[in-house]
Amino acid sequence: MGGEDKALLQLYAHGEELLRRARDGEITATTYLTPREQRRLAAHLAFAREELLLFGGYEGAERCRMFFLPDYVREADESLREALLEEPFRERAYPLQVEGSGFVTLTHRDYLGALLNLGVERDAVGDICVLSSHRAVLFCDSLMATFFTENLTRVARDAVRVTPAQLPPDFDGGRCFQAVSDTVASPRADAVVAALCNLSRERARALFAEGRVELDYEPADKPDREIPEGMVITVRGYGKFIVRSLSDKTKKGRYRLLCDRYA
Repeated sequence: MGGEDKALLQLYAHGEELLRRARDGEITATTYLTPREQRRLAAHLAFAREELLLFGGYEGAERCRMFFLPDYVREADESLREALLEEPFRERAYPLQVEGSGFVTLTHRDYLGALLNLGVERDAVGDICVLSSHRAVLFCDSLMATFFTENLTRVARDAVRVTPAQLPPDFDGGRCFQAVSDTVASPRADAVVAALCNLSRERARALFAEGRVELDYEPADKPDREIPEGMVITVRGYGKFIVRSLSDKTKKGRYRLLCDRYA
């Protein structure tokens, strides 16, 4: 059994245990999951779909915790349900601001490296939202927030200050996109990847064979798969894209492709 398969089995077993505890009346949650882990665990627990809820600190978060909801939470009206989840959400997806001096440009990799250098596992931290050249917001549980406040003093070559973050209601993680448009002969994955990465169809197919393409965060080895609107395409070495539209045809019968590329 490969390492990934073993990790998935452990994730499934952990999810089943959290579900059992929730059915006994406790609001439970996983550590922070990658989008792939979220999809796989949700599929494994499809029989309990109404008892699951993903939350990563803000709407649209990429790394989320999967919460398991007892009956009394699921059956409550909307306002009561929000009140019941407010504290668990806050405890498990606590927002922290990390602010540097302003004299050093700090990147996502810098912040992540500083956290891992403190001996923290990656799944203990949610999204790291870089909001400016010297400021980021990250999400963790409340105990880890205390640890970071006391121990995270440097990121890369810069001194930093860690404080609780006050997020506006419309916080979107500071995510930036670059619009990409083209036309493709078909909605096949190899045609779309070729257009997005400015490659030949032959080279695009080779990327699939090399294991460098993910479709909705799952490894993709079939270049003839059709791409629907809303799919996330990740091509290692080229970027990450969201397909916004792939339907209208030109007079020459080609499909109009509209995507956003993660900046």
